[in-house]
Amino acid sequence: MATLTVQTAAPFTALNHTLAAASTADVFANDGNTFLLFLNTNASARTLTIAQNPTDKPGFGTITPAPVVLTIPGSGTNGGVCMIGRFPTGRFNNASDQVSYTIDVVTGLTVGAVKLTPVA
Repeated sequence: MATLTVQTAAPFTALNHTLAAASTADVFANDGNTFLLFLNTNASARTLTIAQNPTDKPGFGTITPAPVVLTIPGSGTNGGVCMIGRFPTGRFNNASDQVSYTIDVVTGLTVGAVKLTPVA
């Protein structure tokens, strides 16, 4: 499992983001303003599974929601570029304030975590 370094996109500036090779299980720090940017150079789509937190609901007890499952397109769709997020902290953050996810196959797949800062 790798921990992605979150890159910050400041208002009215260009972010020359970097992408790193994706692993089958990654985490990243999340403040609710972070998204994932994927580049899939392989023709085959990839399956991304994002863990959700159990929650307590009065009258229902603890509810464990199913993970969110998304498709990262292959290189033939938008050149394989895919942006996913933002991630509400209460729904997705673990005890370390990180979001964890898995990917079925990572051949040809790179990823970056980008945080958007609010405009004042």
